[in-house]
Amino acid sequence: MFADRARIVVKAGNGGNGSVSFRREKYIPNGGPDGGDGGSGGDIVFEVNPGLRTLMDFRYKKQFRAQHGENGRGRNQTGKSGEPLVIEVPPGTVVREEQTGLVLADLTVSGMRKILASGGKGGKGNAHFATSTRQTPRFAVEGSAGQERTLVLELKSIADVGLVGFPNVGKSTILSILTSARPKIADYPFTTLSPNLGVVGVRGDRSFVMADIPG
Repeated sequence: MFADRARIVVKAGNGGNGSVSFRREKYIPNGGPDGGDGGSGGDIVFEVNPGLRTLMDFRYKKQFRAQHGENGRGRNQTGKSGEPLVIEVPPGTVVREEQTGLVLADLTVSGMRKILASGGKGGKGNAHFATSTRQTPRFAVEGSAGQERTLVLELKSIADVGLVGFPNVGKSTILSILTSARPKIADYPFTTLSPNLGVVGVRGDRSFVMADIPG
């Protein structure tokens, strides 16, 4: 058993701004406010994909952003909400907040989903602020910012391939060449005292886990 780790930054979408707008029709030259609300920002969603085995993809892409909500429009039209961004991870992935170390999710079941950064709320348009004494409000509310987090992903996994051989024959060297693992390498026996593991990428988006077994 070993832990494959990755560090990423996620940013949910901002909410759209509310609109300042007034009705302008042929027979109603001085219509009241009709500014619509902004759309909500997209969430950052983690989802378990049973077809994944490692966290290798997160070595190449470390920042993830969801869509912003659109601004509101006249005629009380609400802006379109931002699409959520779904990040797929292997079963057994634990997600922690880097700053606090708090476990935010333990993703174990196929298809399991968890929102880990919430999108901002859309701002209200000026149609909300008309009163008997303020019939033409010329202001609206801005959307709120989406949540941003630095996350540490940890995957506890069992190796798919083991390197077995006599002491000091080069097992750790092979592991260091095929993967990004950096095991201790020296010219004396029993340099490796505990298993070292690394992730090997193959064609396409497939990968497997290799272990250097002490001996």
